[in-house]
Order: sequence, then structure tokens, then C-alpha cells
Amino acid sequence: MYLITLQQRTIAMIIYFRALALVVALAGIGRLQAQPFNTLFASISDLPVDTLIAREKATDDPRMKVALLARLVQRYLYINRLDECMSTSIRTLAIAEPTGNDTLLGRAHLSIGVSFVIANEVNGALKHFNIALDHFTSARDSIWMGATCKELAVLYQRVGDHDGTMRYMRKALALGMPSGIRSRGLSTLARVFMDRGELDSALYYTKQVEMVDSPGEDPWTYAYSNGALATVYAARHEADLAELHFKRAIAAADSFQLPLPLVQFAAGYSSLLLEQGRTAEAQAIAQLGFRSAEGVRNPSPLEKAAEALADAFKANGMADSAFFYAKLCIAYRDSVIATQNRSQLQSQLFSQQLKDMEDAKLRAEEIAARSRNIQFGIIALIVITLGIFLLIFSRTAVVGAKAIKNLSLIALLLFFEFINLLVHPFLGEITHHSPILMLLCMAAIAGLLIPLHHRMEKLITNMLVSKNNRVRLEAARRTIEELEARPNEHSGT
Repeated sequence: MYLITLQQRTIAMIIYFRALALVVALAGIGRLQAQPFNTLFASISDLPVDTLIAREKATDDPRMKVALLARLVQRYLYINRLDECMSTSIRTLAIAEPTGNDTLLGRAHLSIGVSFVIANEVNGALKHFNIALDHFTSARDSIWMGATCKELAVLYQRVGDHDGTMRYMRKALALGMPSGIRSRGLSTLARVFMDRGELDSALYYTKQVEMVDSPGEDPWTYAYSNGALATVYAARHEADLAELHFKRAIAAADSFQLPLPLVQFAAGYSSLLLEQGRTAEAQAIAQLGFRSAEGVRNPSPLEKAAEALADAFKANGMADSAFFYAKLCIAYRDSVIATQNRSQLQSQLFSQQLKDMEDAKLRAEEIAARSRNIQFGIIALIVITLGIFLLIFSRTAVVGAKAIKNLSLIALLLFFEFINLLVHPFLGEITHHSPILMLLCMAAIAGLLIPLHHRMEKLITNMLVSKNNRVRLEAARRTIEELEARPNEHSGT
């Protein structure tokens, strides 16, 4: 008996520990699934493009896919690859939509807005930034609400609306933003004050930028935050501080292959060196910026880099080289117009792709709604039909002609609506959704149904009348029998 009890205790302990391990494992899975999206997004911040692509293909988790694709859009933005930026943002939306998750949808629309910004399509960017803001508001995600407001502020800055820029940047700062995005937002605010000539305010907001300790943590933020400080110090004629931050920005952009900040700040640094008479150094920096711009093959940074190099050659007395790069600058300036036209075409194709996605979503919703309505119609028809048959074959129920007429009318309307739901898509294809033709087709169907309804109503009425007569006769017969039986009962007593 003791051995049996010991064995039972051992089995119970094994079951207990296995259950405990299962609970711990499930808790771990729950924590993994409940990991905040911001944490997930931050954990892949250092991954290069190839790794992001490989990981996205290897996972089936929509949250991870959206995080990887959103980060990939950001990478394409940094290296100025418009086509990949657009196609990746569309893929992000296609994955986010079936989930119905506001955070994922907000990230997808934010990526689409960024793609429109690169294509210089202000209306498209504004539309999707506002959609993203609505989704983040529904998710109560104040950090990414602030990040979206910052993107809206940059958009207003692009069109020269300083009031709109200030308004959205104040909202962004009040809501909060991820650190890197906050730094770029403060740089945007400083740029507005610089454009207004308010250099003290520009310096104040630039100093609020959260400086990254080393470029390896966030190369883009490191380059732009140092570049913003350098630009403000240069405008204030504080050359030593400007040079320090220009060097940091250019070194980070060069090391991590960020062509856009490299071209921008190399041109600014070259201009600063020319003001100091350091023409040879200015030429070397301008050449570095031009080589970086050539790698992008985008006329806008090439124009800026060629202009800086032409000024440097001119200052060094190299007239032929200065003339050559001045001509290049003019040629690139002309190419900018062609590039803008190409970007407009790309943005139109991008908009059409998004519209096709929206139309497909609406069609799917219409098909689902139609399927539900057909099911409800079938249920209603079955209920009404069963009710009529129960009335016909019931041995005791007596129903008047008015009730029969009302029931048959309801059945007719339900049957007509049911047929309408079934044939509506086919009629739409045949008639090309012409209202007149569809009305005529439905009238023809009604013209066929109404005579059939009258015949069915007459048949059912006759059946019910004959059944009612039988029920009444049977009731009368029973009553007579009961009355005849009563005298015999009295006489027996």
C-alpha cells in the first residue's frame, strides 16, 4: 500500500512540474507576442538592407513583417531609392490591412506618405500622413502620433509654409517622438528659424537635439544633428564650432555611405572654408561631395555638388575646371525638371496602385456583405415557407384569408430581394451598371414573379380554406356528439 502511494505521489509531482513548465513557456510566448511594436522596431535598427529583406521573407508574423518592411522603407529613404521605397511601402500596407491593427496600419500609411514625399507629391503625402495619424490616435500611441506630426511639419516646410511647420512641430514635441526622429524634428524647427533670420532661436533648438555619442548608434541622426549645428554656427560666423561639427557630420556620412547628408554638408563646409581662404581644403571637400553624389546618380544632389566644386576651382584659379563644373551644374539643374516629371509619373502610378488596393478591398467587403445578405434571405425564406406549410398541414389552426395574403406578400418581397442579391453582379456586368437597363431587368423579373405569386397565393388560399372547412366540420361534429351524449347521461342517473 505504501509503494502504491509513493508511486502515485511521484506521478503527481511529474505532472505538476510539467504543467509548471508549460505555464512558464506559455507566459514566455505571451510576453514575446505582447512585445511593444516600438521595442520590436528598435531591435532591428542596425540591420542592413540585405538582412532586412532576408528576415522579412523568413517570417510569417505580420507584426515582424511590418516592422522589417517599415525599417526597409527607412533604409531606402536614406539611400534615395524611390522605386524600392514605393514598392516596399505598398507591400507593408498589403500585410497590415488584413490584421486591422491600428499600429501596423499607421506604420504602413506613414511609409506610404514618406514615399510620396520623396516623389515630391505633397497631396498624396498629406493624405497618408493624416490617415497614419488617425490610426495612431485610435491606438493611443502618442510617440508615433508625434513622429507623424513631425513628418507633417517637414512636409509644410517643403512648401514654404513656416506657420504650418511650427504648428505641427509644437504638436510633435508635446506628444513626444522616438529619439532619432525627435532630433531631426528639432533640426527642422531650427531650419525654420534660420530661414526667418532668427539665429538665436535656431541655435537654441539645435542645441536641444539629442546628440548621438557615436555614429555607429544612429548614423543618420548623428550626421544630421551635427550638420544642423554646423550650419547654425556657420550662419552665426562661429567658424571653429561650425568646422568641428561639419567634420563630424561628413565623416559619419562618408563612413556609413549616406550620400544625401554628405553632399549637403560637404557643400556647406566647402563654402565655410572658402570664406576663410582655405581654397585647397575647400576643393578637396567639394570633390568628396561630388564623388558621393555621382554614386546616387540623382541630378538634385549632383547640381549642389557641382556648384560647390565649381566655386572651389574658381577660388583656386582653375578657370577651365570651374567652367566645366559650372556647365555641369546648369545641365544637372535642367535634369532636375526631367527628374521631377519622372517622379510625378511614378507618384501617379503609385497612387493608382493604392487605388487598386482600395478598390479590391471594397469589392471584397461588398462580396462578403452580399454573401451575408443571401444567407439572411435564405433563413427568412425558410422561416416564412415553413410557417405557411405548418399552417396548411396543421390539424387545428384556422387562418383567415387576410393573414394568408400578408404572409404571401412578405414571402414575395423576400423572394424578390433574394433573386436581386443573386443576379445583381451578373446584371451589373451585362448592363455595365446602367441604371435604366438594370431597372428594366428587375422590372422584368418582378413581372414574372407577380403572376406566379398570384397563382401560389390562390392555391395556398384554396388549400387553407378547404382545410379550415374540414377543421370546422370536425369541431361541429364533436360538439354534436357531446350534446347527444349528455341526455343519455342524465337519464342514466
